Amino acid sequence: MSQDFRNRYQQMRDSDPTAPADKPGNTDHEPESGQYGSQSNVRNLCLVWPEGRRLFLNYSYLVSAEYLPDENMITVTFTTHTVLLKGIRLKELFDDLMSHLSRLIICAEARYNPLAGDGPVVNDITVAQHK
Repeated sequence: MSQDFRNRYQQMRDSDPTAPADKPGNTDHEPESGQYGSQSNVRNLCLVWPEGRRLFLNYSYLVSAEYLPDENMITVTFTTHTVLLKGIRLKELFDDLMSHLSRLIICAEARYNPLAGDGPVVNDITVAQHK
């Protein structure tokens, strides 16, 4: 059964069953936010570097993650890649990764850390592909 069955049912009740599933009122996927709206089994994690490079990895292939607070680092292991995230205040990001909530992880230069507020800031993303 489709995961958006309830949304479609409501559209049918509103006499608009042909409306696209990703119209602006749909809060399950917010394109500009860094997180998904709720937990699910099929999700992707997109890594974004300052120069514009992007890589997405599917949460289905997430094997483990380790948060090392003394080193300000998270190690995320997928079946095909290992990702090292370095930054500040990373515990919240680790919790979001554990719940499959993070959609975007954007790498920022360390000089902008004071402007980041109270949330986690990733300053370095290193990806190693498994052979």
